[in-house]
Amino acid sequence: MAVLGSARPNQAELHQRDVRRLRQGKFLVGVATSIHYLVVAMTLALIGTILVKGLPAISWEFLTSYPEEGMTKGGIWPMLRGSILLMVGTLALTLPFGLLGGIWLAEYAGEGRMARTLRASIATLAGTPSIIFGLFGLAIFVLKLKLGTSLLAGWFTLALFSIPIVVLTTEQALRAVPESIEDGAIALGLSRWQTIWKVMLPSALPGVMTGLVLTVTRAAGEAPPILMTAAIYYSTEKLSLGWETLKKPVANLPYHLAEGYRQGGVIPEKIIWGTCLTLMLFVLTINLFAIVIRTRARKKAGW
Repeated sequence: MAVLGSARPNQAELHQRDVRRLRQGKFLVGVATSIHYLVVAMTLALIGTILVKGLPAISWEFLTSYPEEGMTKGGIWPMLRGSILLMVGTLALTLPFGLLGGIWLAEYAGEGRMARTLRASIATLAGTPSIIFGLFGLAIFVLKLKLGTSLLAGWFTLALFSIPIVVLTTEQALRAVPESIEDGAIALGLSRWQTIWKVMLPSALPGVMTGLVLTVTRAAGEAPPILMTAAIYYSTEKLSLGWETLKKPVANLPYHLAEGYRQGGVIPEKIIWGTCLTLMLFVLTINLFAIVIRTRARKKAGW
C-alpha cells in the first residue's frame, strides 16, 4: 500500500533555502546597522551644533548674572534658578507618591481585574502628552484652587506628570528582584513591610533611581506644563527664597527658549544657543548624578 505524504525537499532545495535565509539575515542586519549609525550621526550632529553655537555664550557671568536691556544682554541666572527650583520641588513631591504607588502595585495590588485596570490607567497617564497636564494644571491649580501662575502650581502639575512613570518604573524594579531574596528575608522573621523597606527597595534602588531622575529631568525640561502654570517670561524683581516664592511665577530655561524663538530677533541668537546648551548640560549633569548613584547601589548590592 502506498503511503501518501508530502515529498521531502532535496539537497539543492535545502541549500537554496539556506542561502535565501542567509541573504535575508544579512539584509536585515545591514538595515539595522545603517539605522544605528544614522541615529548616532544625527545625535552627534545635534549635540555638535548646540556645542558650536552655544559655547561662545557660556561663561560664569552668563550663568550667574541677570538679564539686561530687555533680555538683549546679560545672563540667564533667573531662568537657571527657576529650572532648579521646579526640578527640586517636583522631585520632592514625586518621590513619596511614586515610590509608595509602585510598592503597592508590586506587592499588594495582586493580579485581579481592578489591579489590571489600574495599571492600564497609569500606563495611559504615563503616555499622555505633557500639554494635557498643563491644561489640567491651569484649570485646577491655577484657576480652581486659585494658586495663580506660581511655583507651587508648577510643582503640582509637574508632579502629576511624573508620578505615573515613577510608579511604573518602581513596580518593574521591585518585580525584577529575585523572589528568593524576599523569601529569605521573610524566613528570617522580617515582616512584610520590613522586607520591602530593608531588602526589596535597596535591591531595586538602581532601577527606581533611574526612572525617578530621568522622569523628573524630563519634566523640568517640558515647556507646555510650565508655560501654563508657573512661567514668567521677564521680571526685574530679585527673587528671594522663602514662603512667598511659592506664590510667585518663575522664569525657567524651557520657556525662555520657546519665547526666544517665537519672538524672533528680540533675544540675540547667541543667548538663545547659550540657553539651549545650558539646559542640555543641566539635564546631563542630573543624569550623570543618577548614574553614579545607580552604580554605587549596584556595587553595594553585589550586582
